[in-house]
Amino acid sequence: MRNPRCYGRCACNSDVNCDPSELGPDDGILPCQFHSVVAEFTVNGTSSKPSKAKSANPSEVRRIFSIGIPYSRGHAGQILFGPEDGYLYLMLADGSNRDDPYNFAQNKRSLLGKILRIDVNNVPSTQEINDKGLWGNYSIPMDNPYINDKELQPEIWAIGFKNPWRCSFDSQRPSYFLCGDAGQDQYEEIDMVKKGQNYGWRIYEGPFLFHPSQSPIGNNSVSSINPTFPILGYSHSDIDNITGSASIIGGYFYRSMTDPCLYGRYLYTDLYAGSIMVGIESPESSRNFSSAKITSMCAHDSPMPCSFVHGSPIPSLGF
Repeated sequence: MRNPRCYGRCACNSDVNCDPSELGPDDGILPCQFHSVVAEFTVNGTSSKPSKAKSANPSEVRRIFSIGIPYSRGHAGQILFGPEDGYLYLMLADGSNRDDPYNFAQNKRSLLGKILRIDVNNVPSTQEINDKGLWGNYSIPMDNPYINDKELQPEIWAIGFKNPWRCSFDSQRPSYFLCGDAGQDQYEEIDMVKKGQNYGWRIYEGPFLFHPSQSPIGNNSVSSINPTFPILGYSHSDIDNITGSASIIGGYFYRSMTDPCLYGRYLYTDLYAGSIMVGIESPESSRNFSSAKITSMCAHDSPMPCSFVHGSPIPSLGF
C-alpha cells in the first residue's frame, strides 16, 4: 500500500459547494464514514486450483480508490474491466436518497453520478497522486474525455447518472457498453454509455424533465446540457400501476446458442417484474432498440430449485 493512512476524501466538499457538517445523520449513519480495512490481498497469475491457495503476499496490498459518500443510499454500482482497453470502469451513483439535492450528477467537480475510467496498472508515485489530487493509487488514461479540461475531474468517462448499478459490455461488440440506471419517481432506463456523453440526471429522468423537491444549491437549466437519452426504458406504472414500484436490473447481450431465437438480443428485467424483457436492435448495428417481454421457463439443469406454480405462468425460483 503506497499510502496506508489515506482513507479517501468526502464526496461532499468545498469543490462541489457542499459542507459535510450540514448533512447530519442519515438513517442513523454519519456521512462520509469510512470502513476499516482489515485485510486486502491481490493474486498474480492464474492457478488451475485457486481454491487451494493458502497464502498471500501482504506487501502487495494496494488501496485503489476511496471516496466518502454523503448519504446512506445511492452508492457505487459495479466495477468492470474494459474488454479492449483493459482499464477499470467504476459506476458511481449520485450519492443521495432522493432528488440528488446537491446536484452531484451534473456537477463537473464531483465524481458522483458518473462513470469513471482509470488505469490501475500504471500507478504514479505518492507525490504525483497528491499533486494531481487523485482519490487513490491509479493513473488517468490519456484518452479520457476530460483529461485536459480543468472544469471536470479527469477520471470521468460519462456523466448524468442516478444509479447505474449494473452494466456490461457486449462480448462480441465491446463498443456496446450498456448500463441499467435505476430511476426515482417515474422512469427506469438502459443507456448506451459513450465517451464524454451526458445522460441527463437530474435535469431529466429518462426522457422526461425532472423537478426536484429539494435543491439547496440550485439546478442546471435544460439548455445547459446536450443529453443522451436512453435506448430502452419504461415507466414505473408499466411494472406496478398501483404502488409505482420499479427498479431496473440490466442486463446482458445473449451470446449462447441454447436459445437461438434470443441470440444477440439484450436481456434485462426489473426487481418488481414478473417477466424478463428483451431489447431488440433493428436493423443490426443501428443502435435503435425496441423491447418485448418474454416468459420464463425452468431449465432442466437450473442450479436453483425451480418449479411451476399451479395457476401462475411464472415459475418459482428458490435461493
